[in-house]
Amino acid sequence: MLTNCANHLHLFTEQTPSLSVTRIELFVIPALAVDSAGHRICLRLTSNQGFGWSELFASDTEDSIDLERWSDLLQSFIGSVPLPPLHHFQYDKTDEDGRILDLFASAVNHVLAQSADSSPYNSDLEESVLRQRSVSYISLD
Repeated sequence: MLTNCANHLHLFTEQTPSLSVTRIELFVIPALAVDSAGHRICLRLTSNQGFGWSELFASDTEDSIDLERWSDLLQSFIGSVPLPPLHHFQYDKTDEDGRILDLFASAVNHVLAQSADSSPYNSDLEESVLRQRSVSYISLD
């Protein structure tokens, strides 16, 4: 008896785990420490598995951060993201684009490390505080 091979194709294809990213937010906040002239850049990721956070520090002596470029790069991650994040993508973590890609990968890893029952209340409270303090805010969805 002959059967349709397409019905069994799923047995031979490798399923790649993924994360569904619905929103990415960037907060640029002045550094609070007296000896730290610069900004904290916080990334909040909203996904089907919860929230993820990551941040980096940009000193005032660095070249300016190109938020438009970062927005364009991050917009491409809205939707399904294969796990682990950026696994097959080679990039320099020290250059401008590499820093935002590393920030995104850290936020994804934070989502994966969180427990499924973590409360969104604390994340919403922190988001409110960050939005009040931020000098720049970007929301991508």
